[in-house]
Amino acid sequence: MYLLFDFWRTIIDPPEDLDQYYLFRVKRILEVEGVSNEEQISKAFHIYTGIFKVLDARRRSEGVEIPGQLEVELLLKCIGVDEIREEHMLAYASPMLELTRVKPFVRETLNQLRNEGYKMAIVSNTPYHPMVEAKLRRENLLDYFDAIVSSHRVGLRKPLSRIFMHAVELLGGNINEAIMIGDSPYEDIMGAKRLGMKAIWVFKENEKIHPPADAVIKRFSELITVLKVI
Repeated sequence: MYLLFDFWRTIIDPPEDLDQYYLFRVKRILEVEGVSNEEQISKAFHIYTGIFKVLDARRRSEGVEIPGQLEVELLLKCIGVDEIREEHMLAYASPMLELTRVKPFVRETLNQLRNEGYKMAIVSNTPYHPMVEAKLRRENLLDYFDAIVSSHRVGLRKPLSRIFMHAVELLGGNINEAIMIGDSPYEDIMGAKRLGMKAIWVFKENEKIHPPADAVIKRFSELITVLKVI
């Protein structure tokens, strides 16, 4: 059996206040340029928020990934910097590494699934692939996965079928042998089901849409039991 896992809010949790997440990113990018003035940071954050909203709307409506490098490039141009460097992208990734946390029971559950012989992949809508791998490596989770598939590398986003198919191909399996596990009703569950895969929804409080999943889990540790009966 082949397991595909979403990343954001499935394997890791961001801070509750996402504004703080993105403000942290902007501060770190500006630090590369030696900018620490609070007024300049506030203006840059306002600019970045506008850039992000426009690009994210395109990502979601067109189903294609727009690399995070463009977010950084546009922000830097607004503050008079023409060249994007590796340090800027490390700053871009910094809130992922420093402000997110692994969800409860993930480590123990992945270890058991690995011992039971499952092949596993991450399938993530992310505009910057290296920050997903870096976070997994920092948390000592990278070795549990046989493949890390991102919209940044594939160029297409969930729920489009191609990104799921690519992950299953990398694992050496078939769609009818794979199960998608994720928290997004539309991107993870409906995307997988449309392709003919089974899907397990990671339940979210206050979610208005309850997708047609094959099973629902509230805690990651419930996955072990659910996989035996799905």
